[in-house]
Amino acid sequence: MDATPLFTGAVQILVVLLGVTAHEAAHAFTAQRLGDPTAAMLGRASFNPLRHLDPIGSVLVPVVLVMLGMPVFGWGRPTPVLVHNFQRPRRDDILVTAAGAFANSFLAVAATLVLPIAAAALGPQARQAGDLTLLHHFQQAGTLAGFPIVFTLLQIAYINAFLVVFNLIPLPPFDGGQIVLYLMPQDWAPRLAAVRPYGFPIGIFLAVFPVLTVLLLPFTVVLNVLLHLTG
Repeated sequence: MDATPLFTGAVQILVVLLGVTAHEAAHAFTAQRLGDPTAAMLGRASFNPLRHLDPIGSVLVPVVLVMLGMPVFGWGRPTPVLVHNFQRPRRDDILVTAAGAFANSFLAVAATLVLPIAAAALGPQARQAGDLTLLHHFQQAGTLAGFPIVFTLLQIAYINAFLVVFNLIPLPPFDGGQIVLYLMPQDWAPRLAAVRPYGFPIGIFLAVFPVLTVLLLPFTVVLNVLLHLTG
């Protein structure tokens, strides 16, 4: 039995759990820092994935996407925030909302920076495995030396970048939508707020039918360049 599909699927699901955990924990830690202890009191200021896991968004959806060979993403349980606990509610709520995307960005950048170092240390086959991984030819990539490390780094970088774009979709209830509601003129905000019941289905559509994947093509090019930076 070929272990490559099991390995690649497991890594993608674990990376989604890592990204979701970092995202929701960042919301909770930032809220606590700015004066709202609600999430911390509920145990959400934690890097324990079980504190943030949503059975559908963190497990079922990523597993199904892996099985279908589609872009893998997910979401956790929303972090509770009581805005009235903040000293500067508007500013602080924007910071708390943006913290999740910042955490995913940090993971994506960290993996991206490590990638060329790992590729240089592992040699030409690792670079070739990375090229094939970016083309989603996991089966072929799995036969090459250095594949597990390069694949894992690429998935941490790409999936977390995907989560950034997904969560910053400028429609409520996404984080991006919440930020836009604060920043747009007050007389326009009710019109955008009215989209809230439809925002999440629209976001899922954009993620599955690969609008977000197209938006991330420049990042994919950057990853490919870095793979060969020291070659």
